[in-house]
Amino acid sequence: MCLHLWPQLHKLAGDLLACYPLLTPGFHRLQFRTRRISLTLMLGDPLSCYRQLLVCGDNTLEQQLRNYHVDAWFLNDLAPTNNPALWHKGLLATLGLLSKKTTTLTTLTTAKQLTNELQAAGFQVSKKCAAAGLPDFTYATFDQSSPIYSIRQTPWHIYPVRKIKTRQAIIVGAGLAGCYTAHVLAERGWSVTVLDAGSHAGCGASANRQAVLYPQLSAYHSPLTEFMLSAFLFAVGEYKKILHQQPQLGELSGIVQLAYNEKEQVAQAGLQSWLAHYPQLARLVDQNQASTLAGIALSASGLYIPDSGWFDAQALCQFLLKHPAIEWRANTHVSALSYHNERWHVDKYTAEVVVIANGYQAGQFAQTSHLPLKAIRGQMTTISSNHPSSYLQIPVCADAYILPAQQGTHTIGATYHSVNTDAYAYGQDDAENLAKLSQLSANTVWSMEIVSNWVGIRAATPDYLPLVGPVADADSFRQQFAGLASNSKRWIPLPGVFYPGLYICAGFGSRGLTSIPLSVEWLAALINNEPGFLPTKLVQAISPARFLRKEIVKR
Repeated sequence: MCLHLWPQLHKLAGDLLACYPLLTPGFHRLQFRTRRISLTLMLGDPLSCYRQLLVCGDNTLEQQLRNYHVDAWFLNDLAPTNNPALWHKGLLATLGLLSKKTTTLTTLTTAKQLTNELQAAGFQVSKKCAAAGLPDFTYATFDQSSPIYSIRQTPWHIYPVRKIKTRQAIIVGAGLAGCYTAHVLAERGWSVTVLDAGSHAGCGASANRQAVLYPQLSAYHSPLTEFMLSAFLFAVGEYKKILHQQPQLGELSGIVQLAYNEKEQVAQAGLQSWLAHYPQLARLVDQNQASTLAGIALSASGLYIPDSGWFDAQALCQFLLKHPAIEWRANTHVSALSYHNERWHVDKYTAEVVVIANGYQAGQFAQTSHLPLKAIRGQMTTISSNHPSSYLQIPVCADAYILPAQQGTHTIGATYHSVNTDAYAYGQDDAENLAKLSQLSANTVWSMEIVSNWVGIRAATPDYLPLVGPVADADSFRQQFAGLASNSKRWIPLPGVFYPGLYICAGFGSRGLTSIPLSVEWLAALINNEPGFLPTKLVQAISPARFLRKEIVKR
């Protein structure tokens, strides 16, 4: 309603509403005007949210290590007695840690309690006279933070701010992670060279012509489930923009995730009370409702996720590379990276920034050999459609998934073979995929006539979260944080030790279509020295250095 009060802002309001997210707890990233303007919405307890923006909680290191500070704060006009959470002294102290010498703070509240708390947080406070007929307001400027050692944490995950002389980057790998990274950097004004051993973009694990997009919803809160929900919501917004330009690349018409066994039934039942608050995200449906949505008779109840769907991942890769600032070099095998004269040398190309994004092979370099990437072989099977199966309207997922008919065929997938890089297609894997169709509906619906198959090698990590961020110098990192071995919460006032300008974006497993857009957007912001927009707990959760830290702590 309030948007109607300013008709001159109609177009801008439309832009906001077009990308306004589903208001689930956590951080939401919104972008406008080709990433020139960004908005981060933080939904949750104010103190918890703002503390997730801190580097480490130490007033000295916050000033030294963070790549941005807040320029101005505007706090609502509710008095401390009416909104105590906003005026909590811990929150105001956190605002101080996020501020710099020129930061201002304004609020219509003039309560004495507020003045005292702001001064304690390092602000110089004064009362200002407003225009005639309006109440006075509080105006403050930041001076210096007071120490809050109770929340101080070792900043092992922090990559110190590094100035870039020339905005040029090399991307090793032309799968979805590499192509997406190249695209978002190019949109930020970077010149990007993409190198891949294949003959065309998206010819590895990203060659899936019908990859399914869906979240990993869970009533159990963990870094994995929180990251996957944030990633899904961001991906939906990004893919809708792409489909507006290239509608042939996929469909976001929803999926049904069947409760095909007891474990899945329990997991979905546990979502019921949580989903009641977010009915637009997903809803539980009985067997009849699931069948109606899918267009065919299904074998169980399930979870309907309306914004999910599928994408032609290979075509998406090729679309993302169509940017004038991207130079694409096929048939280029990269076996080593070297660094001298403040530049990385990759084959015959050089740049200050390199992003390793070649999937399960990302650990082949000397700099990344410590990373616990594992190869997982998956085989998909294509069968002919028939009259009954042609009524399938949306993807149906269980232990396997099947997609609506495209050009007279259905795609089924995928098998899962850990630590396997064999690209040969096996008949037994086709048989396994066909056997899983019985979980979805009666076998009489499907033709069972195999037309073709496809094999992809995914890259995964032990905790199922990707590796996104700067690459640590393993030996120096172990030495710098050796003190964590005897006390995992020990305060070590030093940032992580990383190779200058070397990053990795890999380990997405079978959920790359879902998690790559958010991961890459965060990585590009880091490379471009922009304000961060992920909560610290998720930055740590996807940091490639987390496994070195775990190794030290276990030791």
